[in-house]
Amino acid sequence: MANLIRAVFALFWLIATGFLGLLVFIVLQTEADPRMLWAWLVMCAFTFVSATFLAYTLIFGHHERENAPHHHTHLNKA
Repeated sequence: MANLIRAVFALFWLIATGFLGLLVFIVLQTEADPRMLWAWLVMCAFTFVSATFLAYTLIFGHHERENAPHHHTHLNKA
């Protein structure tokens, strides 16, 4: 089940990246006002970073930290 969720979010990231690339291409071709062009590009960049962070967290956040030696040090105090 976890692999299915990771695959769905990887697919989500690929689709979002493709759509944002298409949106950037369309905006570069059609927008004449430089302020609006920068606004669109910044919005696309923030959206890409957000989608990438979400996908990274869900795909690579499965590492077990329970067995790390520093994880339960507060339980070992006498």
